[in-house]
Amino acid sequence: MTEPAPSFSRLSTYSGIWQGIYPGKPAYLPQQYPDLTGKTAIVTGANTGIGFEVVKLLYEKNCNVIAVVRTESKGLEAREKILADVKSKGTIGVIGGCDFMDLNTIKSAATKIINVLGDNSLNIIIHNAGLMAPNSDGTSEQGYEAMISSNVLGPQLLQHFLDDAFLKKDGDLKRIVWVSSCTHLMAFREYGINWENPTFKDVPIEKRPDHQTLYGQSKAANILQAKAWATKKADMVTDIGCVSVSCFPGILRTQLTRGWGSLTKRMISWMGYDSVYGAYSELFAALSPKLTTNDQGAYIIPFGQVGEPRTDVKAGLTNGTDLKMWDMVEDMIKPFF
Repeated sequence: MTEPAPSFSRLSTYSGIWQGIYPGKPAYLPQQYPDLTGKTAIVTGANTGIGFEVVKLLYEKNCNVIAVVRTESKGLEAREKILADVKSKGTIGVIGGCDFMDLNTIKSAATKIINVLGDNSLNIIIHNAGLMAPNSDGTSEQGYEAMISSNVLGPQLLQHFLDDAFLKKDGDLKRIVWVSSCTHLMAFREYGINWENPTFKDVPIEKRPDHQTLYGQSKAANILQAKAWATKKADMVTDIGCVSVSCFPGILRTQLTRGWGSLTKRMISWMGYDSVYGAYSELFAALSPKLTTNDQGAYIIPFGQVGEPRTDVKAGLTNGTDLKMWDMVEDMIKPFF
């Protein structure tokens, strides 16, 4: 550990959840987005929910979007829905077979992405895909707890393969968005991470923590990843004017809760917002001119504001904890480079 994690109050936890239940009005709407002709964006988890809406809004602004999905047929179906509804000078390419539950699939998916990208500049990467499981039972092909594999290891591995194409001085817009959640407030007490064994590899399922704690851990890690990536690539990031931030999109009615019980679904239906509002949050993070290189690691909250994560996680962005976490994940994913 870099240093003991500062304490945080239960009141701050409630305050963070309150930001999702009663968010501000969208601060940055499609009519304010720039024309994105000639720009390319990668969006993971693009066939449903927030990802679908993000692809649609980017495409409306003439962006060339590469939609990265696990099941190609579902990605193609989503693309056809958008093409039927939106006229644009942009394109939508679909890359299937990217399964964050099996890290063996990431390299081949990334190779396909690079081939589709060709000589075009890569301007925006939105790590939107995620898993919010209704229990702690899920296990990846590599024996890791499902949510840390899907939400942390997979995105960091994909980013590794995209760095060379992204870190080029070939455009005036360079953004990375690591999608987090207010559920990071429920993560482990030491900077949100179970440092001894964050993946719970070889731990019997019945001895794993509550699923909300595990999901919270993955979302705390996303906040740390946003800052750590920018620090690791600091020289090039400054040169190309890139901004890397995390984003809590909002409490939303999406398929993220498709495996949950009826009570949870009713609560989300009552208090949640349509998925397009989550897209407004993510596209504030990806496009707003208010964010500059001075905002590396900023935590974006609904629906387009800069907020603050849990006290200890916030401290972890400046005391080296983010880099410790990044290096720990890097050691786990190196076998798949």
